Amino acid sequence: MTALLDPLTWPALVKVLCCFALVVAATRLKINLGVSLMGAGVLLGLWMGLGLAAALSAGLEALFSAWTLRLALLVGLIQILSHLMKQAGQLERIVELFSTLVKSPKVVAGVMPALIGLLPMPGGALFSAPMVEASCPAPGREGKQAALLATVNYWFRHHGEYWWPLYPGVILAVALLKVEMAFYILLMLPLALVHLAGGSWFLLRRIDSGPAPSAQRPRIGDFLKACAPIIVVIVAVPGLSLAAAAWNKASGSAPWPEGPPLTLGLAGAVAQVAIANRISLKNLVQALWRRELLVILSLVAGAMVFQGMMKSSGAVVSIQDEMIRYGIPTLALIAVLPFISGLVTGIAVAYVAASFPLVVPLFDHLDGVDFMAHAVLAYVCGYFGMMLSPLHMCILLTKDYFKCSLGSCYPGMAGPLALSALALAGWYLILA
Repeated sequence: MTALLDPLTWPALVKVLCCFALVVAATRLKINLGVSLMGAGVLLGLWMGLGLAAALSAGLEALFSAWTLRLALLVGLIQILSHLMKQAGQLERIVELFSTLVKSPKVVAGVMPALIGLLPMPGGALFSAPMVEASCPAPGREGKQAALLATVNYWFRHHGEYWWPLYPGVILAVALLKVEMAFYILLMLPLALVHLAGGSWFLLRRIDSGPAPSAQRPRIGDFLKACAPIIVVIVAVPGLSLAAAAWNKASGSAPWPEGPPLTLGLAGAVAQVAIANRISLKNLVQALWRRELLVILSLVAGAMVFQGMMKSSGAVVSIQDEMIRYGIPTLALIAVLPFISGLVTGIAVAYVAASFPLVVPLFDHLDGVDFMAHAVLAYVCGYFGMMLSPLHMCILLTKDYFKCSLGSCYPGMAGPLALSALALAGWYLILA
């Protein structure tokens, strides 16, 4: 009984869960998530028996590690690219030009949010919502039809959260997992395809799309030109990765630092947008000093500090020993913690930052595909929580645009979400 009253004797798992609960509570109180994670990390280090000096030293080491700085650079470039493309009106041009290339309103309704979803940006669902509505001008933008169109816009926008390397959640997950981006994409892409297939089968088929739009002359060249920043990234990531692999095979090591393909691709995309749209140096500087950019960089810093403290404090080893001793299923923690994080935050990068430092050490002893099977399980369970979260900005903006209730949007997601859950279970069994 005395041991229960002494927090210092509590199991490491309980200590970590308490710190996790404090992070969640702080988030609900509108305290910056990055700051909350850093504070929770230092608290965990002290609680696990590290002295103040040792805890601060471990935190600073994690904060200024080469891995953290490289990750911060990637996330910063992504945010700048999205901001500049939005500012220049390039996103609207992409959507407008694509609508000249297809004749099926239902295809446009699905592809528009999926296309806009390739560029992460706060409130991006509001860009594609008018396109979904315009492509399917069926009578009754009210009731069931409105809820269906809202669900279509919301569901198809988020396929990129699984795999697309521009998403901060994906970038952070890859960084915390310490795997190659190409390997991560390869294992996540099948689930993204199931996501799209489920939306097509359960949602697009139900749309009363009305008559096809009047034909317009396709402008493929203009469309590809508008998509140039995306194409730069698509070409750079596999192209430079293959070049590095070939160089390594021929000469032992590539003549550039580790992990540059995405960084160079993003830098090239930013340069392309700035030159093509004649963005001034003043606007470029302003893009670097936006509050949104500083917030997400603090989130990256907090996640890396918390992860570093998990290892430095010995919490990882202690938790693994306790799980064996108490018989707690590892898979339960790997699945449930990210799901809860996604549900209470509604943001991919937030649930990764909050839960991955806790769950990754639970399967860190595994290798290769077996390791990634558990990583996929953790990430996608968090994704499911995020998609169901009533705090997710995209679903809030979408339901307001289509003037429907939040509750009316969820039934439409039941079918595609169930299919995605079955695909996740099957994919895990195949990989593990």
